[in-house]
Amino acid sequence: MGRYSLTRAFALTAAGLLVFILYLHFLIGIDDIIEVFMRVNPYNYSLFYSATIAAMTLSMLFYSMSWSALLRALSINISLKKAFIYCWLGNFTDLIIPFETVSGEVVRVYLTRRDSLDSGKVIASVVAHRIITVFITLGGLLFASLFFILKGGAAAELLYLLLMIMVGSVTLILLLLYLSLREEATSKIVVMLIKVASPIFRRFGFDASKAKERAYRGLLQFHSSFKSFGKKWGFVAKSAVYGFIAWLFHLSTYLLIFYALGFSGISAKIIESVIVYTVSAAVQSAPIALPLGLVEIVMANLYTIFDIPAAISGTATLLIRTVTFWFQIVVGYILAQWIGVKEVINQKPKEASTC
Repeated sequence: MGRYSLTRAFALTAAGLLVFILYLHFLIGIDDIIEVFMRVNPYNYSLFYSATIAAMTLSMLFYSMSWSALLRALSINISLKKAFIYCWLGNFTDLIIPFETVSGEVVRVYLTRRDSLDSGKVIASVVAHRIITVFITLGGLLFASLFFILKGGAAAELLYLLLMIMVGSVTLILLLLYLSLREEATSKIVVMLIKVASPIFRRFGFDASKAKERAYRGLLQFHSSFKSFGKKWGFVAKSAVYGFIAWLFHLSTYLLIFYALGFSGISAKIIESVIVYTVSAAVQSAPIALPLGLVEIVMANLYTIFDIPAAISGTATLLIRTVTFWFQIVVGYILAQWIGVKEVINQKPKEASTC
């Protein structure tokens, strides 16, 4: 990522944070939020908030284990430690680059590519992992929506939003499966992209014929690797189980925050919490994702729709996003800097040997 892109990403992040702060100030009231904090039991808050951070970390660990199972199915030997770091860096990239929700997958492919020459296999594992995670999220939203509808009293606007997200999720799954199983369709897209890139990058030495040759080799490996998952259901099932556990831990962060604030009534709104969680995840991972600030506003409004006081909703949303967004940003940045330092150290012997 260039310096300009990084600066722009952090500027957009700061702007989104400002938008949410203005929302809290004018539509909820900073005084009401301060009052919520004043009523908090410091011991319970510390206990549950620490548990929230632990749950977020465990969610990322099982998310990494889910992807690692798919890598092992394709005989790519990447340690769980590396898979964990690469997944965290992928999420970090997704969070700081708005509207580019495939950037995390690209980062994972790039980092794993340094440890494996089988780029087609790596891409197959990432695509399969995305399908599994979207399917789990879709299943949770469908289950919660059915229960919510059966309870009655659901606003038509909310039902339309849930239906739109579910249709979008199904469409994404079918599209990924189609492109992964139909070699002709994927080849046409790759050829079209090479034709578009050729006149743009020709002055930098871009060779279209060589690019096509490499692309065809990679596509052949990608399609054969993806199809091989059909014969390795044990690994796929293990990946799905790990992915579901990661989903549960991530969901628990939304619940634990309310307990940290002393709002035990959230235990009676588990279904509503699942809806808030899946909707907020969907609006961040959609092809045209909502940026920081609007995501928080959607979350706070959904909690309010589910009869949670506005001050509690706004405060909980603020704390939830501190863990699910800012905590991941800070740790991701530290990991990015650490890997950069390690690469410099590892290159020194090679550089010294050429002197």
